[in-house]
Amino acid sequence: MTAFDEHLDAWRTWQESPWGRIRYRVVAETLARTCAALGSGRLRVLDVGGGDGADSAPLAAAGHDVTVLDRSTDLLEQAASRGLATIRADLGDLGSLGLGAFDLVLCHNVVQHLPSTPLAVEALAGAVATSGAISLMAPNPTAEVLVAAIRRADLAEATALLDAPTIRTVTFEHDVRRVEADEAIAALAGAGFGAVTQYGVRCVTDYLTDDERKGDPAFYAELEALELVLCDREPYLRTARMWQVVATRI
Repeated sequence: MTAFDEHLDAWRTWQESPWGRIRYRVVAETLARTCAALGSGRLRVLDVGGGDGADSAPLAAAGHDVTVLDRSTDLLEQAASRGLATIRADLGDLGSLGLGAFDLVLCHNVVQHLPSTPLAVEALAGAVATSGAISLMAPNPTAEVLVAAIRRADLAEATALLDAPTIRTVTFEHDVRRVEADEAIAALAGAGFGAVTQYGVRCVTDYLTDDERKGDPAFYAELEALELVLCDREPYLRTARMWQVVATRI
């Protein structure tokens, strides 16, 4: 059993929360844009560390050929229930699986759990087709500082987080490596990827302290609409709770 399996109930609760739903809605939008930029045909998509397939299921629904790779049996069963192809493995196994090349490789909320961003990107790059793309996503360290200061009014915590090497995941209750978007972009450039597009996921949601109001359907609809407008706009994407970068093989 993985650390993720031990916290599946908390994970499902988070997914169904207003902030969880907004996270998936924004990513569905950014990935739809990515697929449109890659071409009008049926794309081959690999979702590495994709868990239950929540990020890649909308791509399958749009007609793309999606495979989810993860090491959690429970999560892969959920992905399979969504009609997605699944492989039980992790990023370190990619080179030996012989899966061929994919037009789009997703690796969302994975790199912070690994010791090296460049090594992770190098492994992912081996699965990307010519003119294909990688989408990476991770918690934004800048937002961690701001949320501590603004939402929790814990100035000591905010100060400590400024140069902390790790950040704490609430849902899975363990520390993960602090990864900046610029670190990911540099790693992608080193692996032969360019034409980077950066997005911010949840640019304002986490700074609103009234969580109960986020559950109001009318307010939620307005909040979601605002998040979709802000996700690719400077400077708002810089302080979003999560960063997402999409880069195309040069």
